Parts: sequence; structure tokens; C-alpha cells
Amino acid sequence: MKSTGGDSTKPVSPASVQEPGAGSPLAPQRPGASSARAVKVEISSLSADDSGVVDSGRVQAAKQAIIDGRLNIDPELVADKLIGATREFLVAAK
Repeated sequence: MKSTGGDSTKPVSPASVQEPGAGSPLAPQRPGASSARAVKVEISSLSADDSGVVDSGRVQAAKQAIIDGRLNIDPELVADKLIGATREFLVAAK
């Protein structure tokens, strides 16, 4: 995850919200129109983890390693972790 130091939250438009079990986004509402639809929100176990605290020292060290050309990335390890996280997500979604 890239951290720029600023607020990275972005508002979600009603067109991007999905009803539970729906395959397509909700139709955008007219301005001023009220909606009686309920939207189900689930928080994954990954997002409930307390380890999301950013260590700014490590971030700065990583930035400097990138600038200096010292950052070694193992693409196979990255791919394995991505596949594992995707599997975990899909199992939790069932």
C-alpha cells in the first residue's frame, strides 16, 4: 500500500455501492430522492488486524532503498503472497 502522508480516503458514490448478492451496481439516485434500500457491509478479518499501523521509519528506509537501487523484490514471493491472499478472500466470501 502506498502512503503519501495525506488523507487517502475517497467518498463512495451511490453508483458504486452494491446490494447484497447483486451482480451490478445500484442505479444512481436523482438528487434529493430518498432510498429505502439497505446495503450490507462486511468487514474482513484482514481489515480488523491491529498491525495496520504504519512504521514511518521503515517507509522512509524503503523509499531510500528504492532511490538507491538497493531494494530487492522477489517476484515469485510477491506472486505467492498475492495468490494466498486471494485464496483467503475467496474462501471467506463463500
